[in-house]
Amino acid sequence: MTTDVSATDAITGHLRRTLRDLSQLDGLSMGLGGLVTQAGSRLVLSELYNLRCELFRGIVIRPGIGLGGVAMQHRRPVSVDDYVSSPSITHQFDRAALADRVRSAIALPIIVRGETRAMIYGATRGEMTFGDRTVATATMIARKLAHDIEVEDEVQRRLRRIADEQPEAERGALSQSELAELNAEIIAIAAASQDAVLRDRLHALSQRVSGTRPDGGTTRASVHLSQRESDVLTQLAAGYTNAEIAERLCILPTTVKTHLRNTMRKLGARNRVETLAAARHAGLLP
Repeated sequence: MTTDVSATDAITGHLRRTLRDLSQLDGLSMGLGGLVTQAGSRLVLSELYNLRCELFRGIVIRPGIGLGGVAMQHRRPVSVDDYVSSPSITHQFDRAALADRVRSAIALPIIVRGETRAMIYGATRGEMTFGDRTVATATMIARKLAHDIEVEDEVQRRLRRIADEQPEAERGALSQSELAELNAEIIAIAAASQDAVLRDRLHALSQRVSGTRPDGGTTRASVHLSQRESDVLTQLAAGYTNAEIAERLCILPTTVKTHLRNTMRKLGARNRVETLAAARHAGLLP
């Protein structure tokens, strides 16, 4: 799957956090990893955690080569109790392993929708045996990274869809319902992303959309809503049910109800219809 620079940066951030978590498992002390490209045939080690040397950084690994290459080839976790003497892997990278005194290590492929997208390693300078419990815990950490990458993929898909639709939208003023739907999609993307910078940019974009009427004029809100109350209100304006809003914003349906009650109270509204009308009058919605 092709990703742009911002998506790659976000995924790399998830990768770094994952290596930190992996290196803190009982018995492990180091983590390294990188993204897999060329349809799962090329791994570049780019991220090191708690290693003393830089020799692993930039190493290119192909399927079947070294510990990570075996994990890539078989698409499953692979471990060795003694890296430099193990007969089950090739030894092109022993120099880097010896420089950092790597002894035991485990490599885990990160598979998203059937495609290997990254590889993570946990390692230690002492000898350890990777039992079922340790492998299971490491696999859970790897699956969390796979989920994060899948979420970032979905964020990029939605952003591309908005970008593709923009030229058509620019031919004429958007209707109120079209603006509401666009704003709801922007907020849903922000909720899905774990990239703080991207979330801030999307919320700023949402505010610009909310502050512009279809006729090009602007309004100023006199009622203050929390960010989450505003997010729920935006989804409501786009016609989503409470259950759908909860799913899009990754929150509980009961939380949606709480935010709606607070918003109704602040706007002096008694139901959903009055809430939307009051919100538009206050300039909180396009």
